Amino acid sequence: MSSIDGNSDNEYGEATLNERGRLTIPKSLRDELHLDDGTTFTVIREGSDIRLVRQLPELQTLSAGKSDEEWQETAFRDAGEATFGGR
Repeated sequence: MSSIDGNSDNEYGEATLNERGRLTIPKSLRDELHLDDGTTFTVIREGSDIRLVRQLPELQTLSAGKSDEEWQETAFRDAGEATFGGR
């Protein structure tokens, strides 16, 4: 089987729906995908199949409190120097 993004699908065992309608994702898959408590999924029905699509958190912009004028063109140069040590 292959997935939409071209990676091969792996089987992670079985999951059983309990009496309260809860389904447990196997621990090995949760660990591999870094799924934590509170991870949100969209549930999609494809014929008789069900697909869970993880919802990624909103990206947040971090700022040092400087205005656009204060950053000017040096922001990217400084970020690169801080990240790569001026190489």
